[in-house]
Amino acid sequence: MPMRWLTRDALSGALTPEEEEDRGRNWALEREAVRPRLHSGAGQLLDLNVHDAVIRSLRQAGPDVELRALIGDNQVGYQWLTSCYRNARLVIVEPGVETGTSLFEILCDEVTVAADETFVHSVITWPSGEFDVQFSSVDTSLTPADGNDRKAMFARANASS
Repeated sequence: MPMRWLTRDALSGALTPEEEEDRGRNWALEREAVRPRLHSGAGQLLDLNVHDAVIRSLRQAGPDVELRALIGDNQVGYQWLTSCYRNARLVIVEPGVETGTSLFEILCDEVTVAADETFVHSVITWPSGEFDVQFSSVDTSLTPADGNDRKAMFARANASS
């Protein structure tokens, strides 16, 4: 289920100001409409700011999907986000997202409810790629981190390329 409101064309400036405003307004309405339907940890995903988060790992692990990312910035501070999506399926919507231990950044995300009442966490990444995680519940945890963690992740990525 590809992103509906926060699409790559919306992020690239390809929309008219009116289209951009409509998308933003419609996404805000969608978020508020979907929030009461989210349970089993899914509502927490709406409250996380993952813009510019650096994904350390993303993988299908049996019936679950595991995500580990460094979220935050110099102003608000950094935290490690660990999410374990239960009874989940990882779907690559747009090529460019590598699973395993590849390093990439989150541009934006959406959380919706699928027709079968499971949840879908859709994510667009930079420089390319989009993925969905369809799941029945999610456990998230946050642990302290700092800017040195971010620098170290990019240093390791640059050293291996």
